[in-house]
Amino acid sequence: MSKLIYEYYSPKGLKKSKNITNSSRLVIKEAEKFGIKWSIEPGTQIVTLTYKGQEQSYYHQVPSSTTALAKYACNHKKVTSNLLRQAGVCVPHGYRVRRDQNQDYFLEVFSSLSKPLVVKPTNGYWGENITVGIIDEKEYLDAIELAFSYSVKKNTGAIVEEMFPGQEYRILLTREKVIGVLKRIPANVIGNGQDSISKLVKQKNKEEIRGVKGGEKSHLKIRIDKKMKAFLNEQRLSIGSILPPGEKIFLRRVSNISQGGEAIDFTDKVHPSVREIALKAIGSIPGLSFAGVDFMSLDITKKQSDNSYVIIEINDSPGFDIHDYPYEGENRHTAREFLFLLFPDLKK
Repeated sequence: MSKLIYEYYSPKGLKKSKNITNSSRLVIKEAEKFGIKWSIEPGTQIVTLTYKGQEQSYYHQVPSSTTALAKYACNHKKVTSNLLRQAGVCVPHGYRVRRDQNQDYFLEVFSSLSKPLVVKPTNGYWGENITVGIIDEKEYLDAIELAFSYSVKKNTGAIVEEMFPGQEYRILLTREKVIGVLKRIPANVIGNGQDSISKLVKQKNKEEIRGVKGGEKSHLKIRIDKKMKAFLNEQRLSIGSILPPGEKIFLRRVSNISQGGEAIDFTDKVHPSVREIALKAIGSIPGLSFAGVDFMSLDITKKQSDNSYVIIEINDSPGFDIHDYPYEGENRHTAREFLFLLFPDLKK
């Protein structure tokens, strides 16, 4: 399927805007297999599907069955956290801070929490402007400013949380079923005793599964930037370092696929208690019909306890192409499951 592009109105008529998300493109491709007609509403990013006289729409990966209330809750991470806590789901201990509050309060929050800490924008995406592993005050205050810079709003906020030591997973689900579970690992390279880290990154970026933001690949290329160089420096390495054969090193602290991370299918390995917790989590958000749950666990293959897992956040618009095209593992056909949510009759 060729690239699909949103359009906007200009004095000279409709003009091309930007590519639709890869997940949305996969839904359209799957819809065509079922004979479902589709259209992108001019001047919007809304896709409308028509099947046997019925119309359903979605925006990015948000189906029309998801309510504005659910979007509000998911777009404000502390609201999500509070709803999860009230439902009996474990979440990291933390607080929200705002730009219009003073530094004394920021430091009060810092002193009240166990280290290390994570600081992230209240309503951020793609793993942008997140700092993890924070121990000292200066790094903490710098991290807050970085999180604030994600938005120009005067009362923009940041979430400050205690860092959980487990592995990170993405659980894709509806209110009725878990569709897929992925283990996410940070961007990494493996040494060969000859090439520098910089060259190893360039080689890895040639993998067929990797592309650029807005493109048609499920995984993004690894960027060499200041944060990567700083993290390498902490490991007493640089982009010019040559690793011994077989030595694997991580290039970032965060595991986001948008930051060059890798998605490994784990669906068949998780303990049944994980599915129960995930379904309780999505059920705690009123009006949320389709979501990606960011789940951390000390061991996701074992029965979960109050001390063995936390849910970091819930995404109401999860990119699910990584479930259909994981770095390793089975295709979970999530684009098809998304269609089944919109048109239940397709399952008959």
